[in-house]
Amino acid sequence: MLALKKLKIAMPVLIVLVLARCGSSNGGGEASDTTSGEKDKPAYSSEQIEAAIELLEQGEKAAGKREYSAEEIKQAMREHIKRRMRLGKAGVFQITDPRTSQVLELEFQKIHDPVRVLPGNHYFACTNFAVVGQPGKTFDLDFWLQPHENGLKVYQENVHKVPVRKDDDWVQDPHYNFVDDRINLLP
Repeated sequence: MLALKKLKIAMPVLIVLVLARCGSSNGGGEASDTTSGEKDKPAYSSEQIEAAIELLEQGEKAAGKREYSAEEIKQAMREHIKRRMRLGKAGVFQITDPRTSQVLELEFQKIHDPVRVLPGNHYFACTNFAVVGQPGKTFDLDFWLQPHENGLKVYQENVHKVPVRKDDDWVQDPHYNFVDDRINLLP
């Protein structure tokens, strides 16, 4: 854990050093000797530069800057939902609808496909939950995740769509939609 924190702090310094060395026209960073008759030749071969870039990328992955797969995102979601369902009533996911301030008691149904990768190493998953004992009366809940220490963690959850009765069926009515990955509240 401590090594990961140190790597995160050191990464920008390492990048600057590698870029400075790669941009140097001589191997040692000293003033070039123009009397030697050698033309400006690169200080490092393309293989050495590629190896340095690969090391930096490996460091970024170790620092949590890797992309997670759809299955890893879904697994993090399942773990989050299980943890949340142990907090209150057993097997019940409780969330407060921000529009109505009503505490909802829901049962998990599914995670929608596809899950999404957002800019800045963030992830998004949409889910269906049903009112306890009423599987046809479903809410659409949205979750945002980001890397945290040794995996993905949910940092925001929201009620996206609520069930409303329409012609003897339950349909989902949205609280918001998305415009360019930003929430746009609906009336």
